[in-house]
Amino acid sequence: MDLYHHDQVPFARWVISKGLLHEPFVVVDVGVQGGEHARWGLLGDQVRVYGFDALSEAIDRITAAGVRPHRVFRAMAIGNEDGEREFFVPNNTTAASFYEQVTLHQTARHGDGAPGRRVVPIRRLDSLFMAGELPAADYIKTDCESFDPEVLRGARRYLAQSNILSLTVETDFSISGTYPRTPFVEINDIAVQHRLLVFDINAVRHPRPAYVTARERHPWPPADPLRDYPDLDVGQPRTYDFVFCRDFVLEHKNPGIFADAPDAVTGPTTDKLIKAMINFELHGLMDCAVDIADHFRAQLAERLDVDTAIELLARRPPYPRNTADVTECIRMIAALRSLNQQTAARIAQTEAQLQEAQAENRALQRKLAATYGKTSPTVPGGGLLKELGRRIRRGIPN
Repeated sequence: MDLYHHDQVPFARWVISKGLLHEPFVVVDVGVQGGEHARWGLLGDQVRVYGFDALSEAIDRITAAGVRPHRVFRAMAIGNEDGEREFFVPNNTTAASFYEQVTLHQTARHGDGAPGRRVVPIRRLDSLFMAGELPAADYIKTDCESFDPEVLRGARRYLAQSNILSLTVETDFSISGTYPRTPFVEINDIAVQHRLLVFDINAVRHPRPAYVTARERHPWPPADPLRDYPDLDVGQPRTYDFVFCRDFVLEHKNPGIFADAPDAVTGPTTDKLIKAMINFELHGLMDCAVDIADHFRAQLAERLDVDTAIELLARRPPYPRNTADVTECIRMIAALRSLNQQTAARIAQTEAQLQEAQAENRALQRKLAATYGKTSPTVPGGGLLKELGRRIRRGIPN
């Protein structure tokens, strides 16, 4: 599962190429196993990435491949305490967590590191910030297998003083003894205190085991793109990616509805506005970026050509959003296009054969005319050939 990834970003490329940012875009990635997202590479030397993972093997794998400039990766868990804590690593190490639990996606062997219990170092983002080991962040991503609320509880000061732009979290709406109100509620309670609102969502559905077994016994035939609708993605949504962002326009229009965290920095500097626009474009939310450009035109005009920015943001994005249902629709569209190309190729081949036959007929007409001095009565003006062509075309499917 992933959120929308705009990999062309004409506005961001323009900003970077023209040197319109006067400060870097700072990303903090908590749970960085597998490496940073490809979107950050689009920002060139104007991005700073700080990645953390409790699995030292995950960090070793990233650094073994060669770390690009402006990246720092540390083998360390992030939470709401400073010290050490027991960590549980299942066979699927991407599901490793401080909570020992068994879920459907933990059973298959996958990821970095050895399964089992281990003790890992853990720090607060607040502590790292106060110690000067982290700069103020623009974007924080957490993927910590239900531990995300603890990460945010240990980052309240960091969130307030960073003038944070965006938070991306993988979470769910399940209830447990740890989270009787669901992890999402705990996360959202902290996010809104720092003026972060939900701007995008993606979800993975998990069908019930009995249904999966039934489908194995009664499999669906492949969908016919000429007659069937795309297959339905069946199951309850259980795993979610949320994008929380600041709404600088709404904050300016109606400041009284937003919280004021202690010692919070909330002013929309020109760099923060530009970075917010870049972040919206990266996530396929160009309308929100244009809204900033239009509302803060006077402030932005001191740094960039606002009309050019809006024109770049209004360009057609490359892909639709990648929900499972949309992915299936795209697959069926691709199948239809393939059928259309095959039909077009058959038509082109038949047309070529027909033109060749017509050329042979004309040559025969000329020979007969040369022999008899007139058009042969036995070849009635190519009518037989025309009828043959009509029959051939009728045999080609639409």
